[in-house]
Amino acid sequence: MLDVIFKEYDIRGVVGRELLVDQVYDLTRAILFYMHEEKPDLKTIAVGMDGRLHSQAIKDEMCRAIQDSGMDVLFVGMCPSPVLYFALHTQPVDAGLMITASHNAKEYNGIKICLGKESVWGTQIQEIKELYKQKKQIVSAARGAYEERLIIPVYVDWLAKHFSHLVDMPLAAVVDCANAAGGTVLPALVGRMQWPNVTVLFAEVDGNYPNHEADPTVEENMEDVKRILMKENGSFPQDFGTGIQDELPLKTSLFAKASPDASGRTDWKPVLGIGLDGDCDRMAAMTRAGFLVPGDQLLALFAQQVVKDNPGAAVVFDIKSSSGLAEVLEQLHAKPILSATGHSNIKQAMKKSNALLGGELSCHFFFHDRYFGYDDGIYAMMRLFEILSQSDKTLEQLLMVFPKKFSSREYRIACREEDKKAIIQTVHDFFAKRSDAELVTIDGVRATMPEGWGIVRSSNTQPVISMRFESDSSNGLQVVKQLFIDALTPYYTDSQLQELLKP
Repeated sequence: MLDVIFKEYDIRGVVGRELLVDQVYDLTRAILFYMHEEKPDLKTIAVGMDGRLHSQAIKDEMCRAIQDSGMDVLFVGMCPSPVLYFALHTQPVDAGLMITASHNAKEYNGIKICLGKESVWGTQIQEIKELYKQKKQIVSAARGAYEERLIIPVYVDWLAKHFSHLVDMPLAAVVDCANAAGGTVLPALVGRMQWPNVTVLFAEVDGNYPNHEADPTVEENMEDVKRILMKENGSFPQDFGTGIQDELPLKTSLFAKASPDASGRTDWKPVLGIGLDGDCDRMAAMTRAGFLVPGDQLLALFAQQVVKDNPGAAVVFDIKSSSGLAEVLEQLHAKPILSATGHSNIKQAMKKSNALLGGELSCHFFFHDRYFGYDDGIYAMMRLFEILSQSDKTLEQLLMVFPKKFSSREYRIACREEDKKAIIQTVHDFFAKRSDAELVTIDGVRATMPEGWGIVRSSNTQPVISMRFESDSSNGLQVVKQLFIDALTPYYTDSQLQELLKP
């Protein structure tokens, strides 16, 4: 195993080159040694896996290691990460291991680690790395037991019960599972909820991801959804893989203005698109006009609902989020909490501030309001459906609450891993010399100036730096962008950056 697999939030790498399947046994034993040191009464470990081609082999080695360490395995099946998290809250287990590499390409795989109900991350992951190198393991005379218990039906039942008011919902939508773990849940959930106008795309789990990568925050991965949403007559194209359009009759609704075609079939006119990432801890939404909604704008909608029911509630958001979100939260009289980017950072900030809601630009959403507080893209989808159904407004109309800003997309620029800290420091020093710049350094450098703001931070998962810019005007946006280009010239040429930072 290469050191590079021990990331900030999980263990993840290219299988066969960085992460070796035949070393998963020793790695798992090191993870369990760490867990046992922290929680000596540790007994039962829940294990889940996504649909990647090597997940089964990793699962076999992992479960063997757990049993040889004298602990019991509860295998919850092929499922999204939120289902594994759900098991931690509803089943008699002490820890959880989820085999997934989330939105990464098919060559990757990894392990998300939970002790009790909390994520293991940061310095804890580095401790596990050292324990693995030292070949630490629990010595046990007795071998643990193995049990398989599918949790997806329990999870679907829970959602159906808590969203019973959405049964037979007429909202017309298309949900793209990207041939990833969402396909293990969505067809059953849509059928259970009797949603006649919700159609599922690419529900067949296929670790080759034959249609597109499972990252719905990337525009090109939502092209199929966009093509359907913008199709003039709204009819479902028959070449999009498994859906449920033939299992449930379509019908007229306030949201899908339907009319019989020549064959007597009712046209299907979706007004909303949903994309789920590889392990369903993220959910992205697309409007009828094909606008891919940033996570901060969706968080504003969720905040409206949560704060209405819980006046003054704290809402956590990451440092990459638009200043427009803070403005919305202030108008709602919510308590805005700024956090470093990363799901573990958000959850930690939520716990510290007793927040009921948290979210990231990258479309992780965390509900402690009516839910357990972890990031669950499927649950977030249900909350968005609920908002749309109760408001009788389109997503476009609801988004009008968000102040008009001129925002760039998030840029990700390759750099050497060893240069990350120096690049961030160089940008910090550049803006520190400006008397009109206010700096926030909890995660990289966010510089706010009269023209607007920009941020540069280092990725915790890849050898890249990420950047984003925002202003109240298009001219201001260009000024902020050029200032950051100037700040980075010790490491990149102006022409390189102009090319890399194209809109």
